[in-house]
Amino acid sequence: MCKNCTKKTKSDKMLNKKEVLNNKKLSIGIVFGVILTLITIILQCIALFTPHWKEITPNTHSLYVDGVDALIRTEVLHYFNSIHRHSRHSYGLFQRCEYLLNNSSSYNNQPDLADFVVNNQRNKCTKNFLPRYRDDYFNECHSLQYYRFCTKASEKNFDINNDYLHATFDLSTSSANLDSKMSCDCHYPPYVFVCQIVGITAIIFLFFTCLLFGLFPFCTNSHYRLKIKYFGILSSLLSIVFLTINLIVILKHLEYESIAYLVAIQKHYKSNQIYKLSEDTKIAIDRFLLSINIRIGYSTIIAWIAFGLSFIDGILLLVTCQMKHNYRKKESHTNLKSYREIEQHYTPFRFTEVPNDSQTLSSPMHVNNNLNESTSLHPISEDEKYQPLRIFNEDEV
Repeated sequence: MCKNCTKKTKSDKMLNKKEVLNNKKLSIGIVFGVILTLITIILQCIALFTPHWKEITPNTHSLYVDGVDALIRTEVLHYFNSIHRHSRHSYGLFQRCEYLLNNSSSYNNQPDLADFVVNNQRNKCTKNFLPRYRDDYFNECHSLQYYRFCTKASEKNFDINNDYLHATFDLSTSSANLDSKMSCDCHYPPYVFVCQIVGITAIIFLFFTCLLFGLFPFCTNSHYRLKIKYFGILSSLLSIVFLTINLIVILKHLEYESIAYLVAIQKHYKSNQIYKLSEDTKIAIDRFLLSINIRIGYSTIIAWIAFGLSFIDGILLLVTCQMKHNYRKKESHTNLKSYREIEQHYTPFRFTEVPNDSQTLSSPMHVNNNLNESTSLHPISEDEKYQPLRIFNEDEV
C-alpha cells in the first residue's frame, strides 16, 4: 500500500509541475500575443489615416507631347503646369497633401501659390476628393478649375453661387447650368471608398483576435477553449484576407489620382466615338506618366508591416491554443482518478448465476459388464425423459 501511495504522490507532483510549466508558457504566449496584436492594430490605424500611401513628384520641369492633336496637347500641358510642375503630392485613403517645391517661387501666376504664401505654409492637406459626374455633363463639369475646387476645398457640393466659381466661370442662368449644380460633385474615388471599408473591417477583426487572446486565461473549460481557438483562428484569417485585399487594391491604383483628369477626357471621346482624339489622349497620358515619379509612401510600408505581424498573430494563436491538449489530459486524468475513488468506496454487488433443476445433472455412473469392461452411463436430461419409446421390429430383434 505504501509503495502505491508513493507512486501516486510522485505522479501527482509530476502533473503539478507540468501544469505550472504549461501555465507559465500560456501566460507568456497570451501577453506576447495581446501586445503584438495591439501593435498591429495601432500600425494599421496609422497607415489607414495618414495621407502617404503614395508620393508623386515631377521628373522634369517641361513636358513634351508631340504627335497628338493640338487640343489634347494643350489640355495635358495646362494640367501638368498647373498641378504637378511645382508641387509634390501625397495621397491617402482619407486625405491628400500638396507640398510646394523649392523652385515654386519662380511660378508666380498660380492662385494656389498665393494662398500658400499668405498662410505661411509650404503644404496643404485636404480630403482626397475628385470630381464625379456623368459623361452627359462633361462640357459643364469637366474643367481644371472644377478639379482644383474638389482637391482644395474639401467640400462635396460644387456650388455655382461660390465666389471662386463666379470669378472663374462664365455662368448663365440656363437650365443646363442649374442642373449641373446637382450633377457636378466631389467624392472619394471608388477604390478609396472600398479600401476604407476593407481597412476598417480588418481593424475590427484584429480587435476580435486581441480580445480572444485575452480570454484564454479566464477560461478553464476545454470546450470553451476549443471555441475560442476556432473563433480566434477565423478572426485572424479574416484580418489577413482584408489586409491583403487592401494592399492589392492600393498597389493597383497608384496612378489613379494623377491621371483621373486625363482619363475622363479619354473616356468622353471614346464614348462619343471620336477615336482619334481618344487615342491621342492615351498617348498623352503615357507621356505624362513618364514625366512624374510615383512611389509608395510610408503609410504603405507601415501597412506591409502590419500585414506581416498579422501572420505572426495567427501562428502564435495556433501555438498557444495547442497547450490546451495538456489541460485536456489533466482533466481526463482527474476524472479517471475520481471515478476510481468512487469505485473503491462503493463496492459493487456481485451476482452469481444459480442453475435450476433442469441444468443440474448428476455425474455419470460407471457399470461393469460380464467382460469386465466398464462403460459410463450418462444421466438422462429432462428432455430425454419425455421422449417416446422406440419399438423394435422383428427383423431388428
